[in-house]
Amino acid sequence: MVSQAQKPFVALTDADRARVAEAVRKAEANTAAEIVVMIETDPCDEVDATVALIAAALLAISTAAPMSLTGASLEVIVIVQIVAFAALAALGRSTRIRRALFIDRLPSSAARRAAHRAFAELGLQRTKGRTAVLIHVALADRHVEVIADEGVHEAVAPETWRESVHAIVTAARSGRLVDGIVAAVERCGAGLAEALPPQPGLGDELPNAPVTR
Repeated sequence: MVSQAQKPFVALTDADRARVAEAVRKAEANTAAEIVVMIETDPCDEVDATVALIAAALLAISTAAPMSLTGASLEVIVIVQIVAFAALAALGRSTRIRRALFIDRLPSSAARRAAHRAFAELGLQRTKGRTAVLIHVALADRHVEVIADEGVHEAVAPETWRESVHAIVTAARSGRLVDGIVAAVERCGAGLAEALPPQPGLGDELPNAPVTR
């Protein structure tokens, strides 16, 4: 489940991290599932920016054919290509413009891919019973996504994930990011406790403190 906030998020302090970790600990005490909070601090649109630069280069190169028909010299063609590439590359660096031109497949496509990469890189798919849930917050992209592994995804009502995302987005809009994350953890924990109560041998495999990068 995904959504975007209207205002930029702020980084977590040590006290904030401790508060989130405690919320995760309490939530996991009532379920065999694992909850991990990930804070992505860097922009997630590097891939889309690369695509935009490649597109700019191709468009600049394509100006050669029509200009050659006008009798322009090679020097003039090269200068026009350089200027065209510089202008298009500058435009392509803007996430807003890439979205308007549909160079980004979806407004939040880069952040979504980052969330799924984080899920894999953190090894959440390797938990016993595949019971991990990732709450991914992309600060620069103002994007929130919850990813649940196959052991809990079908067992928990979709509203749980939507409400968790909504809690973060709503709180972040008023500058209360940590309140939103804690509320999201609590909401996920309640849904997981009902669908997957504590079981011997399951749970407590992953750290409670939020992961940042």
